Amino acid sequence: MEGTPSCIQWSELPMDILRSVFELLSFVDFNRAKLVNRNWYLCSKQTSPRIDKSPWLILFPHDGGCALYNPNEARVYKTKRDLSDIRFLANSGNWFLVLDSKLDLCIIDLFSDKKIHLPALDMSTKSSLGRQGTRYSSAGTAGDLRGLLWVDEKKEEYVVVWYFGWNTESLAFCKNGEDHYRKVPGSIDLEYICDIVLIRGDSIYISRYHDALVTKHDLSGQEGSKVMFGQDIETLFRRLHDLRTYSCNVAVTLSGEVLLVESIVNKSTMSRIFYLYKKGSKDYDAVKVDSLGDEAMLLDLGITVPADHTLGIEPNSIYFTRDGRACNLGPDSSCLDICVFNLATKTIKRFFPGLGLGPSNNLSIKDARWFLPS
Repeated sequence: MEGTPSCIQWSELPMDILRSVFELLSFVDFNRAKLVNRNWYLCSKQTSPRIDKSPWLILFPHDGGCALYNPNEARVYKTKRDLSDIRFLANSGNWFLVLDSKLDLCIIDLFSDKKIHLPALDMSTKSSLGRQGTRYSSAGTAGDLRGLLWVDEKKEEYVVVWYFGWNTESLAFCKNGEDHYRKVPGSIDLEYICDIVLIRGDSIYISRYHDALVTKHDLSGQEGSKVMFGQDIETLFRRLHDLRTYSCNVAVTLSGEVLLVESIVNKSTMSRIFYLYKKGSKDYDAVKVDSLGDEAMLLDLGITVPADHTLGIEPNSIYFTRDGRACNLGPDSSCLDICVFNLATKTIKRFFPGLGLGPSNNLSIKDARWFLPS
């Protein structure tokens, strides 16, 4: 027809064709495509993306920024955004809690330009961050600052927790709509902290080294703080000796059961083994758990997820990257080790031996963490 263009611009594709294209895209490509223009963004809202429930790895190369690795595809995605001047503290789905070069906290969506500014830290905290930054981080940010994040995208709610991973009692949080941070209710001693997880935005679970104790802290303040359970200390100390290093993390299963996760490394052989415990019938009583059944544990997030062989999620397994993420234990006791530990066979499968991604990618990693894209 006269006046009809010989070709159609990508931005002018009919909606039904565009939807068909979106349905074929991988998770990362889907999120990239929706940012092309307004029409593509509107189409993405009307399209169901391909569901990928497999855990991913976010990787932090030595040259700055970050990359994403999908074990199901065995593919690395490089981020296009310049992320070299920020430090990642925690994540919930696609949302990441970060500390920028100005020592301000914010939440960013890794797959879009969405950003949520958080209340400013007080001057005394920033001053402390600056001093620690010159001591622990070449970027000038705080190597000791730690964070937790929970986001409900549908309800547009979030909870942010920050604290220092060393001998301090600082543990503060804020929720959406609040303009300042509040201290977590109750008396909390972080001197011997090993791990902290934030569950459903309303509860914090803490595990400690010196007594292998798990405590729960209600952010609303209505229930206060309470001891969940702990390991038998005499048994614990008999099992440990000078050749081993020990950590005790905490995780919450799909059913809401709280688990103490002991990790023991033999320094002479560098072999690792995990033990799981749950609350027994008596106070301070811990009962050994032999299996996670058809669930897999993401130790970096402190949760379990449904296992699925078709997605590459191994059942009765623990996915982890390093010990001591919750506290500053030094480089020797917090070594990066991207692994899956099978509880039934007591064997470990390692990703990227030598902390690289093979000769084709040659990506040297200084840190990594498992996360679930949403």
